[in-house]
Amino acid sequence: MMELHLATAASAPIVLLVSLVYEGVDRKLRARMQGRVGPPLLQPFYDLVKLFSKDRIIPFTAAYPLFNYAPLLSASCALAGGALVFVVLVTGLQLAGDLLLVFYLLSSSSLLAMVGGASSGNPYAAISLSRGLSVLLSYKLPMLLSVLTAAIKAGGTLSLASVIALQAEAGGGIATLSLGGALALLAFMLCMPAEGEVPPFDVTTAKTEVVHGFLIEYGGPHLALVKIAKGVSRFSTALLAASLFLYTPARPPLAAMLCLLEAMCIAVLTITVPGTVLGRVKPSQVVRFCLVAPTSIAILSLAISLLEAGGLA
Repeated sequence: MMELHLATAASAPIVLLVSLVYEGVDRKLRARMQGRVGPPLLQPFYDLVKLFSKDRIIPFTAAYPLFNYAPLLSASCALAGGALVFVVLVTGLQLAGDLLLVFYLLSSSSLLAMVGGASSGNPYAAISLSRGLSVLLSYKLPMLLSVLTAAIKAGGTLSLASVIALQAEAGGGIATLSLGGALALLAFMLCMPAEGEVPPFDVTTAKTEVVHGFLIEYGGPHLALVKIAKGVSRFSTALLAASLFLYTPARPPLAAMLCLLEAMCIAVLTITVPGTVLGRVKPSQVVRFCLVAPTSIAILSLAISLLEAGGLA
């Protein structure tokens, strides 16, 4: 247990580094798709250095403990979730229920950032929290069903290492070897733009509607931590999808590198492309979409997996 904790703590900087690299790639690709040159790939690093060098500003209407510490807790949850996935990929260490733990950590990261921003007392932040909670509940359901589908395919285990081991033995990812796994991956990926708060589902931080939403009063180190939380959470969710559904059998270090590349491709497809080419929809439309399309697909994948009784055939 202690070995897993130490490995997770040591892997957190790696996850942060890779997440910032993806954010730089994301900005560059968006710019190219829009006919612009775009910022340098290292721009996210420069932004964090600048923000951490500024003073903290706390509104007098804010609930100090929550407003001050929520960004740190949010970033910590995102880093812990992503690092845990990375450690399991590299070392194969097991923790009972780590699959649900990763899901919980990544969900908590989003929730803490919104609640912390809403505690500022700004009405726009409160509206953003209201929107965010309804959207979060709508897309977390199909994502959870997709994760459970992968668990059922692995024989009912809630261990990420066991799911990965099953794919290694089968010679390919769950999504490539079974219909239920492919549908679960589809449902999971359909929810990722909402998880990443990018168009068309960026209703919580809509600039022209709620003036950056829960981020409106954050600046300096607080904003830097929230940006870290959002960036790491986006990439960690893509890494979780790659590990659960598209694992490529190989020796652990190489397998981890392949999963990182797959996660990068998944993030480009579900974060970069939608965020560039699609316009924002209404909050009610986001909820309706997530509760209809991805949820229906996830339920179908779960039913098929139950019929297949945990096998990949």
